[in-house]
Amino acid sequence: MEKRHCFGMLYKYELLKILKNKVALVTFIVAFCFAFIQGEFEVSGNITPKDLEKYQEIDDRAVDQSLLNELKEISDDAGNIQDENRKGYEQLSAWMEETIGYRAPIKELDIDTVYSKREKNIQEGYDAMRLTQGEIGFWTNKEKELDKPFLFHETIRSGGILEGTTNYMLLMAIIIGASLSMIFASETQRKTDPMLRVAINGNKELYFAKILAGMSYIFGCIIVLLATFYAYTACRWGITGMDCMVQSYLPLARIDMTIGELLVIILMLLFCGILLISSFALFLSNVTRNGVATMTIVIGSFIGLLVATLHVPLKLRVLSQILYMLPGTMVSSSILYDYRLIRIGKYFMSYQIAPIVYILFSIAFIVAGYVFYDKYEIKSN
Repeated sequence: MEKRHCFGMLYKYELLKILKNKVALVTFIVAFCFAFIQGEFEVSGNITPKDLEKYQEIDDRAVDQSLLNELKEISDDAGNIQDENRKGYEQLSAWMEETIGYRAPIKELDIDTVYSKREKNIQEGYDAMRLTQGEIGFWTNKEKELDKPFLFHETIRSGGILEGTTNYMLLMAIIIGASLSMIFASETQRKTDPMLRVAINGNKELYFAKILAGMSYIFGCIIVLLATFYAYTACRWGITGMDCMVQSYLPLARIDMTIGELLVIILMLLFCGILLISSFALFLSNVTRNGVATMTIVIGSFIGLLVATLHVPLKLRVLSQILYMLPGTMVSSSILYDYRLIRIGKYFMSYQIAPIVYILFSIAFIVAGYVFYDKYEIKSN
C-alpha cells in the first residue's frame, strides 16, 4: 500500500484502540448517565412541571416601583414570601436579595434605591478587583447600553441549562485523563514501538493519526453528552427564557446580552478548553509514556489549579486573573461578574481572549509533542 493511503487506516486503528479502552468506555457511560441526571435535577430539584407554571406569573414585567410594591405586600421585611403559590415573586425576592445585598430589608426601599444599591455592589466589586479608571470607564459605557427598568423573567430552566453546561468542564477533564492517557503510552508498555517506528508511516503519519483520533473521540463525547442533556431538558421541561436579558439571572452583570448569548459564550469556552486539556494530555502521554502518570497529572492539575484560583486573593490581581482564565474557572456563568479587562490596544473581556490563548497553547503542545516524538529514542524493550 502506498504511503499516502495509510493515514486513514492509522487513524481508524487508533480510534478503535480508544473505543476498546475499558477505562475510557466506563467513564463515558457514567458521564452519559450523568447527562440524564443533570437534565432532571439541574432544572427541577424538588419542582414539578406544574410548579414551573407558577414561576411565570410575572414574566416580562418591568422591575419598577409597581412590581416592588406587589412584592412588599406578600412578603415580610426580609422578602420572604408567605404564600407558597406565588413562586414568581419568590424568585423575584431572590433576585432582589442578590441585587441589593443578602438579608437587606426591602420594606422601606423604593425602586430607585434598589438600582442605586445594585450600583454600589458593583462598585465594591471594582474595588476588590483593583480596576483602573480606564476599566471603570469601559463598564460605565456598557451600563448605558442597558434598558432600564430591567424586565424580569423566570430562569429556572435557562439557569439550569447554563449551570448544567458549565459542569461538563470538570467532567470532560476526567474523561480526557481516562481516555487519552494511553494514546502514546500503550505502544511503549506493549513493547510494539520499535516495530512501529521503523515502518514507513511510523513517524509523522502515526503521530498525527494519534492526535486526530484522540481529539475526535473527546469532541465526539462532548457533543453526545451535551446533545443528550439538552434533548432531555427540552422534552422534560421545555426551554424558555433563553432570549431574556441576562440581568434576569445575573443582576450585577453590566453588559447587554441575553441568556442564550451567554450560553453560546460558555460553549465556545468549553470546546476551546477541552481542546487545550486534550492537547496537554496527549503531550504528557507522549513524554511520560505512562498512562497512570498522565491521568494523575491531568486530573490532579485541573483540580489543583481550580482550588488555587478559589484561594488566591483578588488583590493579587495579575496572578488571580491568570488563574481565573484557566478552563476550570473560566467556563462559568459568573464570567460576567469578572470586571477585570485585558488591554491589547483596546479593552477586551477575559472570555474574548481566553479561547485564543487556549488554541495557541494547544498548537504549542501538539508541535512540541511532535518534536519530542520525532526525536524519541527507544531505550529498552
